[in-house]
Amino acid sequence: MQEGSGAESLPLLAIVYGSLSLEQPLRDLAAAAEGVARILWVLPFPHKSSRTAARVARAHGDITGDILDASAMSPTQAAEALAAHHPDGITCFIDETIMWTAEVADLLGLPFHSPIAAARLTDKLQQRIALSEHGLPTPDFWDADDLMAEAGHAEPRAADFPLVLKPRRGTSSQDTETLRSMDELRRAVAAHEPGRMLVEGYIPDPTTPTADGSAPYVSVEVLVSAGDISALGVTGRMPLAPPFRETGQYFPADTTDRARASLAEAAVAAVRAIGVTNGVLHVEVKRTDRGPVVIEVNGRPGGGSTCDFMRRAHDIDLVQLTMRVALGEHVAYPSLPRPREVFFRLDVQPDARLRRITAIEGIDAARRIPGVEQVTVGMNVGDAFSWRNGTFTRVAVVTGVAPDHAAARSTRAAVLSTIRIHGTK
Repeated sequence: MQEGSGAESLPLLAIVYGSLSLEQPLRDLAAAAEGVARILWVLPFPHKSSRTAARVARAHGDITGDILDASAMSPTQAAEALAAHHPDGITCFIDETIMWTAEVADLLGLPFHSPIAAARLTDKLQQRIALSEHGLPTPDFWDADDLMAEAGHAEPRAADFPLVLKPRRGTSSQDTETLRSMDELRRAVAAHEPGRMLVEGYIPDPTTPTADGSAPYVSVEVLVSAGDISALGVTGRMPLAPPFRETGQYFPADTTDRARASLAEAAVAAVRAIGVTNGVLHVEVKRTDRGPVVIEVNGRPGGGSTCDFMRRAHDIDLVQLTMRVALGEHVAYPSLPRPREVFFRLDVQPDARLRRITAIEGIDAARRIPGVEQVTVGMNVGDAFSWRNGTFTRVAVVTGVAPDHAAARSTRAAVLSTIRIHGTK
């Protein structure tokens, strides 16, 4: 993939690859690096997925590059081993590897999130503290264990409910739930190991309605290059399935230019508060009556179909952009035109009360709906189900394109009326 007359002169990029099941395919990362960098694959964790990734890389001739097995190394030892390869940059693409990569990058003097910024990006409690200290609006928040200790003396006021319980470290809304009473709070916190959970006040929904088929929050892709910050685009989100499972996204968001600018400004302010100086980030922002409130900042490109949206709408490869910034290239986008089409993704979720899938109807029919380009099955008949797995519980992913937002909404309605999920409770 990277062989050829000029390959040897390309800079060397260390890609920290933590999980074959969670990461983008090795082949896709290798393709994004073509013409940009030679790759040194770094495997930081000892679990089975990393060993499988190494076997996959060695088995495929089009996935070139040396492999450094750092699974038994501390960050200091890994930095010493990496230094022998003389890498020009280092990066990663999932939350689980950000902190490790930041520590190694700091020891090598390579551009990446600082260890302090990395801690804020991967620990939602530290992130809330940073946003609050920089004057950004945030909901009330507590370490779950501290809140329970305080509740032993005086219960929170009734007005403090509903609350949201979520892992301090985690993705895709796993183990995230709404709590409406003190009894629910006690039971939910007791079900998790100490030190794992964060409690937040529920960010209020706006009183003015959102566009039909839209949720009152968006995601903003943000580029930070040598300290310069560019908001690349604002993606609309579809209403959540209980309790907090994502059901889809579409690009661009169905909102006014003024609202879009306000949401992007909130995302940029949050990135500054975290202290990020290089990288591509994914920021979720909720619209409220008092203005935008940041839900969370993620220190890597967005998941779902975000990368595909940006590639098709603006010919921007977010993965390759992350690599270029990691290698020290300065990139900035003062403004981007509004796309002429609407790109969408639907995550078809089961009823939260189900425990096992017994039948899935309408998959083939959904493929024939105008505007639908692809339908990918995510769960099968007989699979166990739990809402605690968050957005990963999707039964199907439906992607496509529409000429405008109204057409995209019509396609969404057609898909949801066509695919039927049955199961036992």
